[in-house]
This record gives sequence, structure tokens and C-alpha cells, in this order.
Amino acid sequence: MQYSNICGYHISKLTLGTVALGLDYGISNKEGKPNHKDGIEVLSAAIEGGINTLDTARSYGDAERLIGDFLMQKKEPIINIVTKFKISPDNIASEQKFKNEVYQSIRNSLKQLHLEQVPICLFHADRQLPLKRVAKILPGLLENLKMDGLIDIAGISVDHPDEADFVLQSSVIEAVQIPLNIFDLRLIKNGMIDRLKDRGKIIFARSIFLQGLFFMSPDDLKGNLIKAKRYIEQLHKLAKQADMTVAQLAFSFVRDTEGITSIVFGAVNAVQVYQNVQLLQVKTLSNELRAQVNSYFADVPEEIITPGIWTL
Repeated sequence: MQYSNICGYHISKLTLGTVALGLDYGISNKEGKPNHKDGIEVLSAAIEGGINTLDTARSYGDAERLIGDFLMQKKEPIINIVTKFKISPDNIASEQKFKNEVYQSIRNSLKQLHLEQVPICLFHADRQLPLKRVAKILPGLLENLKMDGLIDIAGISVDHPDEADFVLQSSVIEAVQIPLNIFDLRLIKNGMIDRLKDRGKIIFARSIFLQGLFFMSPDDLKGNLIKAKRYIEQLHKLAKQADMTVAQLAFSFVRDTEGITSIVFGAVNAVQVYQNVQLLQVKTLSNELRAQVNSYFADVPEEIITPGIWTL
């Protein structure tokens, strides 16, 4: 396992995302949410594989409770927990309501996780919220949360690339989680990843397999994802050309993107954890192949690369 020492943390190159342990999640997930025992086995497999960072959120069903149970059972000394909070649109107009909701959310997270302080806490951005209003209130609130000892590192989970500028403008925001995959090159093309890296931000890359879309048969696509058929076919063609699986190609592309601190991946069983750990050993893409990726997938429509607007 590879690790980065950044912002006072020792962070594994892989971060286990736990949304699929708390909810039925993923377009290609046929197994559904694992039971409590199997969820604990997934977490155990991650730690055994050298992964020391777990990603969760208040909105991930009972994922926080599962992690809390695991921490109490295993007594693991060094596990980095990343959790997130959301803001209700009804509370965005009132700074006091905004503050009350956030504080209550984080206290609930601490209770579920059996922690006294959240190591890395991210605001879960939502494109439905007015960014200017959030940008006005959030930095001060994050400072207060740090001063009150409820969180250590503050950050934001970006829902759309436009929100990443906000990260650069605030010194209190030290961590960012971004969508990045072989179809979604927006933050590479606009140079944002380089700018975040230059500012010393912790950068978590999520959606590297686009919620499993990459593994679907083009003929099984429905709704507006039918438009993804030609991109999926091209992805499979490139993987074959490189003598790699789709997973290897997609993983290698993100892994070798300069500036990425850790890759967030999901798993619903121990085997999937081991498979992702093994992907760290996959060969580096040639410059020619990487150039082909940047060319073929330069302008994949937003309705394909944004799961929140999929119609299935």
C-alpha cells in the first residue's frame, strides 16, 4: 500500500467508501447492501489490505453506525475517518438554522462513530444550494467547528466542478473530494487538480468507475444512459487494445493523475476489496493511451457523468 503524509495525516492511496455498506447503491450492484456481519468483514478486509482511511456520511444509511461498531470491536489504533454533512435548502437562508443543522449532524456522526472528534469532515455540496450563500457562511462555521474541537480537518465534497473554485478561496478548507474518472475529465482539463495540489490540499477522487457504469453491457443501458453506449464501447475497445480489463484501465488512469492523495472505492464484499488493492499494481498507461483517453472522452455529456441526473 502507498501512503501520503499530508496535513498531519498518513493517508493510504485507497480509501474505502462505505455508501454501499449503508444503502443499496450502485447501478451495477446486484448484491445489494451487505448485512452487518458481512459489512464488518468488508471493513476488516480493507484494514488487512493496508487501507487506513474510511469514507462515510450522515446520508449513507447506517454506514456510520457500522463503522462505529467496527472501531469498538477491533480497537484499531490508526484509522482515518472521513464523514460528511449536508445542508437542507430550507435552512440555507438562516445562518442560525444553518449552524444548528450542521452541529447536530456532526454530533450525531460522532455518536454513531464512537469518536470525540471527526478527523476529516466534509461539507457535502449540492448544486441545488446557492453557492454564493454557502461560501459566505460555511468558512466561519468550519472555523467554529474546529475551535470547538468537533472536527480536525475541514473540507468539501464537490458535486460539480464549478464548486472547486470555492476550495481555493478558503484557507480553512484543507481537503476536497472530487468526481474523477476516465469519462469525467473536467477537473483535469480546467487545471483545477493542479491548482488544488499546489495549495497542498488533500484530494480524494471518487466515482472512478462511475458507480459501476463502466462494467455494464452497452445493451443493458436504459433511460438517458442509452447515450453512453458509444462511450462504453470505446472504453472496452481501449482496454482490449491495452491488454487490460476495464477496471484496470479506469483505475490506472485515476491512480496516475498527479495530485490525487487517495482513491475512494466501494465494495460490498471482501473479494472486491482485495481486487481493488491489487489494482494498485497495474501497469502505468502509456503516454499514447492516455492521450487517446483524453481525446475520446474529452466531452462526455454531463447527463452521463453525473449520476444525480440519470434517468433509469
